[in-house]
Amino acid sequence: MKQCQNMDEVRAEIDRVDRLIVPLLLERLTYIAQAGHIKGDRDTVRDQWRIEDVVSKVKAEAEKLDGNTGYIEDIYRHLIEWSIAHEFVVWDDVNAEQKRTAR
Repeated sequence: MKQCQNMDEVRAEIDRVDRLIVPLLLERLTYIAQAGHIKGDRDTVRDQWRIEDVVSKVKAEAEKLDGNTGYIEDIYRHLIEWSIAHEFVVWDDVNAEQKRTAR
């Protein structure tokens, strides 16, 4: 990690990190969409056990890196809720299409 000397350097490093994060978040979203295609029952989109499993894993990863686990947990809980909402949209679209083609 670079030790910045001024705000221009801080901003440049934040921008660099963001350029690394965004593709990973978009990749993650493609897997969320795949889940919306795979799950057979809308009631399985929200899986509380899986939510807690993911949060536990990312907090453990942050702890290994001596990072702020509260920060990571807050971000991931928001990310998961957004992902669940997106998966519901995908699930509904997929299943509405299946109903239309079944007629």
